[in-house]
Amino acid sequence: MPTLKAYVTGFVLSVALTLGAYFAVANSWLAGNALIFCVLALAVIQLVVQLVFFLHLNEGEDRRWNFVVLCSTVLIVLILVVGSIWIMNHLNYNMTPSQINNYMNDQGGAL
Repeated sequence: MPTLKAYVTGFVLSVALTLGAYFAVANSWLAGNALIFCVLALAVIQLVVQLVFFLHLNEGEDRRWNFVVLCSTVLIVLILVVGSIWIMNHLNYNMTPSQINNYMNDQGGAL
């Protein structure tokens, strides 16, 4: 049974991780890939904190099914994100030259 202490601990950890990511970006504590890695690491840690403290993924007798559903959800989200990024990166490749010229003219640039 979850207690108020567990919820408060989860909330405090979530706020601390969010503020850590915010201040790392806002104050430029790191640069380039190190900053991206730091923010991603804090996001993954926050995901685990929320799964444990708010969704109680580690409790109950059906832990195995919780883990299977979590893995399926992660796989679906990865497919959506990677697929979306792949489509966005290949849009220019699939444009015809006339479409590219029209796009560049609409943006105020010239080829």
